[in-house]
Amino acid sequence: MKYNGVVARKLDLIGQHVSRLRGLAPLTRATLENDFFLRSGIERTLQVCIEAMIDVANRIICLENRPVSTDSFASLRQLQDLHVLVDAERYRNMIKFRNLIVHRYEQIDTDILVMVVNQCLDDFDHFTREVEPHERQG
Repeated sequence: MKYNGVVARKLDLIGQHVSRLRGLAPLTRATLENDFFLRSGIERTLQVCIEAMIDVANRIICLENRPVSTDSFASLRQLQDLHVLVDAERYRNMIKFRNLIVHRYEQIDTDILVMVVNQCLDDFDHFTREVEPHERQG
């Protein structure tokens, strides 16, 4: 099923934000500890990217005439059931990280932010590569 422009726009947003985050690497703990606004910007950018993934999942589920889950990870599992994602489990830590940013923002460890920017951005690329072929189908 060809999805609509909403999915493509969200995937493009993820790509743009991830590209900007990559421009910060190699990121260090000291850099983040000395720049409040950079740290806050990274947190917000990662949150937006993960929210966009969840939005993509929910949009696809809706377009497939399935009930949308109220649980973010369950939405990714539904994409796996629809054969859009190979393994939703790959993205579980992203959802956990998003929940931490949203609900326990005062407890975000600087080392985790550094690790995510330096080592985990490829997960966003992988998600996009899994969804895009379905976007192009007609």
